[in-house]
Amino acid sequence: MNLSINQSSSTLSFIERQNKEREEKDEKLASGKKINSAADDPAGLQIATRLTSQINGYQQESANVQDQVNTNNVQESGLGAINESLQRANVLSIQSGSPLSDPSAIQGELDQLTEQINAVAGEILGDPSFLSGLDASDPTTTQAALEDAFASVNESASALGAENNALSSQISTYETARVNVSESRSRIEDTDYASETSEKESLNVILQAAIINKKDEESRKGILINQLV
Repeated sequence: MNLSINQSSSTLSFIERQNKEREEKDEKLASGKKINSAADDPAGLQIATRLTSQINGYQQESANVQDQVNTNNVQESGLGAINESLQRANVLSIQSGSPLSDPSAIQGELDQLTEQINAVAGEILGDPSFLSGLDASDPTTTQAALEDAFASVNESASALGAENNALSSQISTYETARVNVSESRSRIEDTDYASETSEKESLNVILQAAIINKKDEESRKGILINQLV
């Protein structure tokens, strides 16, 4: 910076300019941003605004995908509940083959399990008639119905698992993009504390020298400018 502080006619305006620049440095250090208004860097502000729009877009895309993952997790939980009920029905079907079993009691529990399974299946699979044909007096037919139900549940669970894996990959991609764009924006608008602090210290030295010089000039004229100290 090639500035003269020894010309009487320009010293005061020079001090004012230096003081204003120091105030701008203070603002940047206080806010953590080197672009606090369009006047600071019009082109930089435009770029930062565009990058902010991209960041917000990636955040929303990630949130949308996460919502689908959460929905799938609820469905997986429902499939787990169906699987547990099917396992119990399978045990009852095998138990019905024992000469010591109570077919009436077994049928009652099979009917209750069928109702529970269909209620959940109606909500998560859209099929309120998912399971039927459980008959305590016909283990063979019951086993066949259960096998079909197990196969359907496993297929749905596998599909959800695969979809969630793909969705997790999408979220990772969006998050990586968001971080990269955020870093680009940071380089444009965030304050470089080391640089700004160093420049402020230099300004303080120059400003102090200018004030002392001006006081000396005015002192020789019998005028003091104490308000600038």
